Amino acid sequence: MADELTEGASDKNGDAPSKQDLEHVGAIRERLRTAFGQVVLAMMVLPRYRHLSLAELQRVLLDPLVRDRVALAQTTEGQTPIDGAAGAVIWASVSEQVDAKIREQIRAGVFPLRLEPDDWTSGEINWLLDVIAPSQDMTRRVMANMKKLTKGGDLRIHPLVTGMIGADTLREMGAQSVSEAEAEK
Repeated sequence: MADELTEGASDKNGDAPSKQDLEHVGAIRERLRTAFGQVVLAMMVLPRYRHLSLAELQRVLLDPLVRDRVALAQTTEGQTPIDGAAGAVIWASVSEQVDAKIREQIRAGVFPLRLEPDDWTSGEINWLLDVIAPSQDMTRRVMANMKKLTKGGDLRIHPLVTGMIGADTLREMGAQSVSEAEAEK
């Protein structure tokens, strides 16, 4: 694995990366593994994700996670089984072409949506594609993180996600659902 890190990671002079660079890459990998594991554990209890294969997890979770399109929140350890659990939102900032692709998948009833790796960060149109949370409180926490990430800009929400969020949380965010009819535009 260390050989993989150093291949293609040398500087312009062909020198190997510094120990500090390798430690930085290692820390990033560890954070990625931890976040991936937390979200997969949360997904396992949701019927809408139980059928996913490992290959599908790459497109549904790993690709957006690598591109900072998964916002996480975690409760503190406590007395109940959901304390310490992680919640997440999966979102994308897409181009008009990818926006059309998302709307087409919504019309076709595709869930979870399938995007190409570069689609996740292809433009300025923000889409909330899913909320993965064990409680309404956790949903509000991850949605608060989501609002910070989109910097208060326009946020389109997958119709299946709207019911999970709740009208109050949507109003707090200033967001609105993209209904099936609007998805046809």
